[in-house]
Amino acid sequence: MLTVAKALEALGIAAVFLGLVLGVNSPTLWIELYLSILGIAVFLIGWGLEKFISHKHARLSKAGTKF
Repeated sequence: MLTVAKALEALGIAAVFLGLVLGVNSPTLWIELYLSILGIAVFLIGWGLEKFISHKHARLSKAGTKF
């Protein structure tokens, strides 16, 4: 599950980078805006999932059970 979270973060960063590159080469900035918003949303989903997993793992390790 942690791998999925990291993959979502990487896809989010890649989408923002792609939006930046396409936005520089495009006459309109709409593609940059759309890809930036999409990339930020995907990154935040991955980041939130990673934080959820790490907090769950920390709670379980405090309780003495294995994750």
